[in-house]
Amino acid sequence: MNELRCLDLFKSYGGVRVLQGVTLHVGSGEILGLVGANGAGKSTLIDIISGQLEHDAGHIYLDDTLTSGAGTVARARHGLARTFQHPQVAGDLTVRENVLVGGAVHKLVGAAQVLRAVAKGIFSPYDDQLEEVEDVCAEVALHRIDRLAADVTFGELRLIEIARVLMARPKVVLLDEPFSGVGDSGVQGIIVALAQLRRAGCAVVLVDHNIDLIAPLVDRMALLSQGQIVIDTDVQSCLASAVFRKTYIGAH
Repeated sequence: MNELRCLDLFKSYGGVRVLQGVTLHVGSGEILGLVGANGAGKSTLIDIISGQLEHDAGHIYLDDTLTSGAGTVARARHGLARTFQHPQVAGDLTVRENVLVGGAVHKLVGAAQVLRAVAKGIFSPYDDQLEEVEDVCAEVALHRIDRLAADVTFGELRLIEIARVLMARPKVVLLDEPFSGVGDSGVQGIIVALAQLRRAGCAVVLVDHNIDLIAPLVDRMALLSQGQIVIDTDVQSCLASAVFRKTYIGAH
């Protein structure tokens, strides 16, 4: 079973508490929409779950494995994959090569080793994944994949990250504002990717500000406000909640 559990997570910067006892659960084949105003702590939470940032207290489990304190590579090998609010893509590599890096976890090597092989033109250990790269890129509407990543649009950078996630065949996925800056075809490509992740039984956390876009795509919504989860329920109940309207939309 693929699931993510965060139990009572705390994080402070100096005297400012960014997360105050966040508890969250996402089950197999479920997409959770994580929403909240700017500064609510969403990106901090994603960084902590993925291992980019250490938390002060609490526990994180991927399935039954406690990952608190584990590095990003260890968490990736436990099946965690993510995208970033600001895409992390190597501009001097092609789109194809960037996406290929997503499959590194299946070779039990780090991304750096794949990048070194790519830089030397050594594809032989990864030949079995080259056809898969083309298929995955087509699924997310990412075309002309032999271009350098430095020459693609910002929206295409987001699609590279989505394709890289699919290549990793993950158990748990964290998507940090994946729709931002993506055109209509890219939006449809990401929607296709989400459907594929659900069918594969992944547990997905989707962060985005566009409520109208994500509401039909997610199974539940969690509202993060001032470092706390104040709502965690089905979509319609969340949207109808006075707490949601007041906290997120600003209505009374």
